Amino acid sequence: MATPVVPNQFAVGKNRIIHKPTTATFNFETGQTTFKSIDWGSADEQLSSGQDYRKEDIARVAQQLLSKLPR
Repeated sequence: MATPVVPNQFAVGKNRIIHKPTTATFNFETGQTTFKSIDWGSADEQLSSGQDYRKEDIARVAQQLLSKLPR
């Protein structure tokens, strides 16, 4: 069963958003509403902690965070 993805699992940097448990990294250009590139890290793999995060859940929350950033 997939582990829930929540906003506090992410680190938001200057031009990237990182899902800390999986190291999935979403790169974007300032002012844009879409991602320039995505490195999925260990998304869709069961982690040693037993957690299993789905790519689509991670991407959905990352997109929500991106949309809240100042333009």
